[in-house]
Amino acid sequence: MNILFITRLYPSDCYDNQQTGMGHYICREWVKAGHNVQVIHEDMRFNKRWSPEEQALPETRRFVLENVPVSFIKINRPFPGWRYLPGSQAKKAEKFICNEVKRWGHQPDVIFAFFCYDQWKVIQRVRQHFDCPVVPIFHNCDVKFSDKQVGRIMDSVGVSGGVSKKILAKLHAIRPEAKTFMCYGGAPNDVAEYYKGETHNEVFTIVYAGMLIPLKKVDITLRALGTLKDRCDFRFVIIGDGEERETLEALTAELGLSERVEFRGRVKRTEVLAEMGKADCFAMASSPETFGLTYLEAMACGDYVIGSKGEGIDGVLVDGENGVLVTPGSVEEMADALERWFTQPEQVKEMQRRGIETANRLTEEKVAAMILTDCGF
Repeated sequence: MNILFITRLYPSDCYDNQQTGMGHYICREWVKAGHNVQVIHEDMRFNKRWSPEEQALPETRRFVLENVPVSFIKINRPFPGWRYLPGSQAKKAEKFICNEVKRWGHQPDVIFAFFCYDQWKVIQRVRQHFDCPVVPIFHNCDVKFSDKQVGRIMDSVGVSGGVSKKILAKLHAIRPEAKTFMCYGGAPNDVAEYYKGETHNEVFTIVYAGMLIPLKKVDITLRALGTLKDRCDFRFVIIGDGEERETLEALTAELGLSERVEFRGRVKRTEVLAEMGKADCFAMASSPETFGLTYLEAMACGDYVIGSKGEGIDGVLVDGENGVLVTPGSVEEMADALERWFTQPEQVKEMQRRGIETANRLTEEKVAAMILTDCGF
């Protein structure tokens, strides 16, 4: 198949832009499976939000990331947080995409619109040039604004995807009869390289991996551990960086946890997976959370996983079966979930086993194939 994948978030080849890798992992698997793939990355931002490093890059460029060809263009919003593109910017994107498809040398059999709401004005223009179906894939940021616009998007296509069951429920509420599918994130195909079977750390080891920003609620895990420090032995490895780091370091000291908590900073994905493979537990009660690919990665690495109730992973992570769900913001529920490691070891061990089974059903390779099947290709 010839797949045109248009997205407003995509990893860079030359610097860490901290943008989600989920779309890239899907495209990478399609390429491995023999499909022709062209990614268009429309980076839509208020122009003053570009970092000096990004400002130094050209307005358009091409690169190949793990055999996936990517064409990049800067699309400028007139104001911070502005949801709608001016016609001039939409026309600029349309012209760029058509030129890149011509250079690609294939007529697309399908166009995927990843993070579809902001760029729908562009998609409407582009689809006039190609006789193929368009598949929008909705994220949290796509469905939290205008139900009317979401409905219009769904009315104009044959099938729509959502990256969590929560989003699919919202789509069904807007258009009950519409055809939809779940667009999962995928666990690494090579997880056996990181998970070495059952291990027993001398000290209960919890890991977190992600950006240190308010919505990740790392402070809740720290406060929960603070309530357990006098009766449980543990260490907490925090991987990542961000605006909350200094605040979290200060909170760690305030709670008397400095000897038990390690701030590792940002590391490569392979190093994150290696740390997950060595840990006993992965804990993150983030909200809002679209899917939370790190949960699935941690399951694949054999961790006891504690996730967010009512957020994207809810439904993939089933409370009490392959992990535990807690209410985001609840220190008490997080503490209870962590303490299960000591009070219910056999139940936790069974959750770890089932977590691995879940991740094995949702590898990157299998998820990429499922998306095409669910779309009818």
